[in-house]
Amino acid sequence: AACVHEMAASAAHYAKCTGAAGAVLAGATQSPGAASQSAAAGIRLIDIGANLLDPMFRGEYRGKQRHPSDLRAVLERAHNAGVSRAMVTAGSLQESRDALSMCSDKSMQEWPGPKLFCTVGVHPTRCSEFEASEGGPAAYMEGLLQIGRDGAGGAEGGGPCVAVGECGLDYDRLEFCPRDVQLRFFEQQLTDLAAPLGLPLFLHCRTGEAAADLHRLLEKHREILPRPLGVVHSFDGSLEDAQRFIALGLCIGINGCSLRTPENLE
Repeated sequence: AACVHEMAASAAHYAKCTGAAGAVLAGATQSPGAASQSAAAGIRLIDIGANLLDPMFRGEYRGKQRHPSDLRAVLERAHNAGVSRAMVTAGSLQESRDALSMCSDKSMQEWPGPKLFCTVGVHPTRCSEFEASEGGPAAYMEGLLQIGRDGAGGAEGGGPCVAVGECGLDYDRLEFCPRDVQLRFFEQQLTDLAAPLGLPLFLHCRTGEAAADLHRLLEKHREILPRPLGVVHSFDGSLEDAQRFIALGLCIGINGCSLRTPENLE
């Protein structure tokens, strides 16, 4: 199926993460009844969009400590609901380091919870960090590449880093990063990160114009990009955009953001 409920992925697309080719395509975010039913039925759920680096999981809200860290409790509930794998999403160089560190922490595997994997990459709204970094764009990209190589486990593979992202284009929030900067460094993440690492893409796309540019760049570099290609998560574009992405070999992630308007539903 090319259309998947968000927080899940085709096992063929994330075989390094799932370890099996027959994982069920289902969402990790469910009602308590559905969660208990899936756990009881032995269904394996794979959360491919786990923003576990968010300070709220440490009890921090807008810079203030509101309660003790409850990350372990959150992951234990996910485990009890049938989530066997979770991919920690990174959106910057520092987050890529932090995500790999979290997934490499042996103590995280010593209590009930999903097995953790991670991404490496830069969110479109944060691509200005390439230019603002002390060593410049080249050093910033080299840092991402080294994290990806370390996290993927070298030539033998098997490490916790299983995808490049969250990367893509977001023309709905250009106040955070100009369009030309997003385009330049998304393309560089394709050629200088995804291609050498050979990892699938965890993509972000906002607005129809962004979808057109995203498709154009993926088509331009499709010969050097990995297969399977990956997923456009939290998809909220048109049917035509979805069909073009699917024709490229991408999956489409569906979640609440995908269902906000009558146009989305249609």
